[in-house]
Amino acid sequence: MNQRSLSIASRRLFLRNSGTAVLSGAAVALLADHDALAQSETMSQANLHDSAPTQFREVGDVRLAYRRFGKEGATPVVCLQHFRGRMDNWDPIHTNRLAQDRPVVLVDYRGVGRSSGETPDSMQGMGRDIIAFARALGPKQVDIFGFSIGGMVAQQIALDAPELVRRLILVGTGPSGGEGMAAFSPQVQEILSRPNMTPAERGLALFFSPTAASQAAGKAWLARITARQVDREPDASPQVGAAQLAALAKWGQVTGERYGSLKNIPHRTLVVNGHDDIMVPTVNSFILQQKLLDARLILFPDSGHGAHFQFPEEFAEAAARFLAAA
Repeated sequence: MNQRSLSIASRRLFLRNSGTAVLSGAAVALLADHDALAQSETMSQANLHDSAPTQFREVGDVRLAYRRFGKEGATPVVCLQHFRGRMDNWDPIHTNRLAQDRPVVLVDYRGVGRSSGETPDSMQGMGRDIIAFARALGPKQVDIFGFSIGGMVAQQIALDAPELVRRLILVGTGPSGGEGMAAFSPQVQEILSRPNMTPAERGLALFFSPTAASQAAGKAWLARITARQVDREPDASPQVGAAQLAALAKWGQVTGERYGSLKNIPHRTLVVNGHDDIMVPTVNSFILQQKLLDARLILFPDSGHGAHFQFPEEFAEAAARFLAAA
């Protein structure tokens, strides 16, 4: 037992044996404050991201792989990953910080990692699985943190199950029918077609700006997401990539009133991106902030699609404050 735990236990023993039949409200509040502080310090020191075991949840005809960790009692935040991404791609600086305040739930889409089945080729299809999964977790509402394609799935969930969603964090993403979203830009296609490029090199080129500072931050992010050595998820299969490319193509098409669906998302939203996102052009983050009913926007300098990885502590604190605000 450490000194803080011993101190708290001693106070409890004194109050219990002092002959006072009923603890005063002030004494109870004091103990609660000390307990909360001790738990918060334990959470802040623990790397829950790297130690949380992978679990599985049967939802209809699919078995989804997920990890859950963090402080119970607050609204859980369900995290939805990027194109071909899996749970291991989340930044532990983000997830460990959010876990200090609330349960963090990382989940892989159908067909990704160890989740069963084949990945749907639409945001609606991916969203249906996540809606059923979130309801199976038990809480009345969840927050959703979606990165890239995950932010598109998050918007779809907010449209299809608005009562399930409390708040949204949308990072490196855009609205249906957004600017330059029907297909990857020539710049992105050129990077994807480069021969003899490792996945890590491709990720640095796509997610970070070419400056020395941005590339160094990208390498630090790669080190963080590969630190977990056990219970890792397998790489995405070709079927995942093909299905998600089809989903992206559909999402990028303009149908009906352009951006009209955004007025049907009233949830409080935090939109985040980098100065020059070549994957999902940064202008789409501005469009989201302008068209959503209750959105605020953060743009980071000298950064791209992975801006939140480049400024991990600053983003994590902003996200935590956003979710905790009254």
